[in-house]
Amino acid sequence: MEPLLSIEELTVTFHTPLGKVRAVDGASLTVQKGQIMGLIGETGSGKSVLGLSIPGLLSDTAKITGVIRFMGQDLLLLQKDGLRKLRGTKIAFVPQNPATSLNPVMRIGRQIAEAIKAPYTRKQKRAHAARLLAELNMPEPWEKLQQYPFQLSGGMKQRVLTAIGAAGQPALLIADEPTKGLDAIVRDQVVSLIRQVATQTGAGILIITHDLYVAKSLCDEIGVMYAGEIVESGPADELFAKPKHPYTSGLLQSMPGKGMIPIPGLSPSLMEEHHGCKFQARCSQRLVYCDRIAPELYTVDDRKVRCFLHDSGRASEQNVQDRLATTADV
Repeated sequence: MEPLLSIEELTVTFHTPLGKVRAVDGASLTVQKGQIMGLIGETGSGKSVLGLSIPGLLSDTAKITGVIRFMGQDLLLLQKDGLRKLRGTKIAFVPQNPATSLNPVMRIGRQIAEAIKAPYTRKQKRAHAARLLAELNMPEPWEKLQQYPFQLSGGMKQRVLTAIGAAGQPALLIADEPTKGLDAIVRDQVVSLIRQVATQTGAGILIITHDLYVAKSLCDEIGVMYAGEIVESGPADELFAKPKHPYTSGLLQSMPGKGMIPIPGLSPSLMEEHHGCKFQARCSQRLVYCDRIAPELYTVDDRKVRCFLHDSGRASEQNVQDRLATTADV
């Protein structure tokens, strides 16, 4: 079955006065209909840039290569008008900054109603908008429809953005940090609504999040990003239970329930050329050639892992020498 969304070797580069920044570097992932895919990783790993590239919301300074195939159509080949027709109908994007994403001079009810594409009357749209806010545990939802964004708290604005994203019943919903700034109770409400959208509408959902609790409890599949690359992907339950990439292990050990052990060191600069594994300087399991050769994505059971630890030929001394010889001039 053809996936709803298929991203292949996506690279996003920004040209700045200081040089080129490669924010996404050869990333590939798929999202099936009705599936919730989570994208996790540290700040600056490229998650949000990848998400914004799908509906074409990056600035004109971004150079994008690769393939973003949605419902069989390569979005990178579409003109701006074609992308604009998909946004808000087939593809909905929930941004992570509610303070700048809502129209400050438009009432909340109207902003949600504009996203509702079903042939409802104005009264029915308002009722549907109020119902969505109620499902997100918004106090006095009918009254909130009459208010402006400046009258709401940050958490309330985030819930409004989530309601707008779900209102149009899109085929693909991309949510960038949908639980940011929310307390545990409201976070669970948002998680419940997103799961409901996937179940009732069959939409594919891409969740970009720092919240590993949300990723673990909500997502069917997980992609782990580091320095612009997908370093591991696979079923959420298995990935959280037994991570295979050293970076994934370190990321999970930083969770409160795992001891909150930080990963030593810093992420590499996205402006530098990297000939080896991007994580090797922070990795306690690095091999002799990890700083010279970039690992491929190896298939291990039902997972993809970008690490030489899962290269079946790594233990051979001759293999090590052959690899080093091939990079002697690099």
